[in-house]
Amino acid sequence: LLYLIYPGPEILFIFQSVVVALGAIPVFALARRALKSDWLALVFALAYLLMPAVQGATLLDFHAVTLAPTFLLAAFYFLETRRAGWYALFAALAVACKEDITLLVMMMGLYALLINRQKRLGWVTLALTGLWAFAAVFVIPPLFAGTDNIHWNRYSHLGSSPANIVLNLFIQPQLFINHLIAVNAVGYFRLLLAPTAYTALLNPVTLLLALPSLGINLLSSFPPMQRVNSLIYAAPVVPAVMISSIYGTRNLRRWLARINLSNLLATRSLTWQTQATNLLLGGLILAASLWYHLNFGYLPGGGQYRGWEEVANHHRLGERFFAQIPPQAKLSAMDRLNPHVSGRQTLYIFDRVDDADTILLDVTLDSWPLHPVALRDRVKDLLGDDGGFGVQDAADGYLLLSKNPNLPRQLPDSFFDFARMPAGFRPEFETPVTFDGGPQLIGFDLKLGAHEKFLPVATLYWRVQTPLAGELTLWPYFIDRNGHAVETPTERPPVTPIWYPTSRWQPGEIIAVSTLPVDLAPAVGDEFTLAVAVSTAADGNDPAQRLSVTDAANLPVFDNHTAVRLGTFRRTGRKIYQPVVPESGPPQIPRQAQFWNLINLQGVDVPDSPLAPGGSLPFGLYWQSSAPITVDLTTFAHLQDSGGNVAAQLDWGPQDTAGYRPTSSWIPGQTIIDHQQIPLPQDLPPGDYRLVVGWYYAPSGERLPVTANDSPKYSTANTVDIGPITIRD
Repeated sequence: LLYLIYPGPEILFIFQSVVVALGAIPVFALARRALKSDWLALVFALAYLLMPAVQGATLLDFHAVTLAPTFLLAAFYFLETRRAGWYALFAALAVACKEDITLLVMMMGLYALLINRQKRLGWVTLALTGLWAFAAVFVIPPLFAGTDNIHWNRYSHLGSSPANIVLNLFIQPQLFINHLIAVNAVGYFRLLLAPTAYTALLNPVTLLLALPSLGINLLSSFPPMQRVNSLIYAAPVVPAVMISSIYGTRNLRRWLARINLSNLLATRSLTWQTQATNLLLGGLILAASLWYHLNFGYLPGGGQYRGWEEVANHHRLGERFFAQIPPQAKLSAMDRLNPHVSGRQTLYIFDRVDDADTILLDVTLDSWPLHPVALRDRVKDLLGDDGGFGVQDAADGYLLLSKNPNLPRQLPDSFFDFARMPAGFRPEFETPVTFDGGPQLIGFDLKLGAHEKFLPVATLYWRVQTPLAGELTLWPYFIDRNGHAVETPTERPPVTPIWYPTSRWQPGEIIAVSTLPVDLAPAVGDEFTLAVAVSTAADGNDPAQRLSVTDAANLPVFDNHTAVRLGTFRRTGRKIYQPVVPESGPPQIPRQAQFWNLINLQGVDVPDSPLAPGGSLPFGLYWQSSAPITVDLTTFAHLQDSGGNVAAQLDWGPQDTAGYRPTSSWIPGQTIIDHQQIPLPQDLPPGDYRLVVGWYYAPSGERLPVTANDSPKYSTANTVDIGPITIRD
């Protein structure tokens, strides 16, 4: 019916948004009925509209389940007001959204039976929803799809069958407890209840209305189902949260009235006390909603607000491909393209093809459900002798395939335009790097990926002067401060080289190669370093198979001169990554010492006030090399007592403010400022200590000799004293 108004997916988004927004009406009505306050009713309606779980589901394409919160809220309101007809209508609409919503309506029937004492309505609801839930889960899928429910595998860790899962709940409860701990169920509830200041906890009976959805989400092995502020999975839980928050606030107000907030309130009229309490509670809930929205919301000012999506030429080009698909075509299209080509009898989400005679792809989009390499291989198969498809049209990453033996099977050159940048393009960070016999890197950009955590995406821009002889593997990767790779293209390769390999690049072209979004925080916290290499092998992890760097414009080069540190970034806000610039400036204490006639200590920073046991000892070292260093050396620092005994120590690969800086990357004459901290033992005796530093070669353990020292006292043949340290309780 909606397509009679406007035959396009836009009408679905408008309809979804309107229905979701209308959910504020039953929230307002329920709150006004329970709290007898228009002010509190308005606050709860705003809290519902500001809830990121609702906003995120609304923005995530069209899903019928996103409509369910409005219908569930309306059904509950009419259940409470004893209007059975309207309750039945909205309960039926909710059930029609998705089969598991039936279980939420079943919980309403239980509520009607046990709490409201509406026995007839409760029993009828339980009977009808029970029959439909059984049919929807156990009868319809085998009957029409020839298989069980496709999502049972998400719960296989709890049992081999639905009956076995229920049995294990009683005989092996640790399976469920361990899983809930693993998915951080407490954190899930914290995020879910925070927008209404946790008032839902004050009426736990109605919070149990969401028990089926909570179980479905939290017991699943599919991680997206545990995301609260994006996707669609938390949306069915929202009605129970809002209902419980309304009734919880009513309970809290009663309790506050009994204790008379203060003597001041006790001397006022009851009406004044009620108005003051309403104002206080409304302000609390509104403040909680606004604060939560500030961190996670999608409206302007919200933590996940992205502004208006830019409509680029690539998006406009899609219309050319959509227009070529006949209405009667049996189509398989990628997930993100599916809504644009709907309105036909047969439409699959790629890579399901079945009887499809037309396929529409955009390789610049997320390749879900296929890995990017698997997507390319699938296209190769479809264009092969046994695939039966040919290229009807292709440009800028779009690919339209049709079952026609007379069509070409090779991708035209225009298909690769998605990887090409216009002449004269300049990246945000210009980092010219030349690889021996390979392409030249001209720079990179750092953007935020389309994810609730705003994951970093690095786009590197390459150019070749002459055609490349063989196939090369571009290897942008991320490292921590110790040089350990925390994310490489091994599992998540950039899309561009998959389709447009380096052997096809033409001289003068500027080619954009982007990393895939990945959450680096678990490995490196709020700071990461982008590095790059080029390999002759399919896997770029082995330095022996990489190309040598011939020019890096004073950027640090490491791994036997095969990798370049492009830049380090630190997260300073939810949507902000700032580049970390290597520190410069004079040392606190100038020094002159030398190791191995090669490494010069020019100064140190040491604390001038006493330190406490169990704390840390911060210090800084200012180094320079007088010539290139071909090996990677290790620094050590020892805190020694008056007898020369080591009381605390630290061994590390040298670093600067921007992170990993091995000695093989040092540029002669360039100062490396290395700040470190030595953990101090809790039982470290108070007293006077000395801090000494030195170097050694890790493979042999051999220390470097001190060849010059302007302060030989307390130093040795292979250590240099950098100052006194006082420890006090």
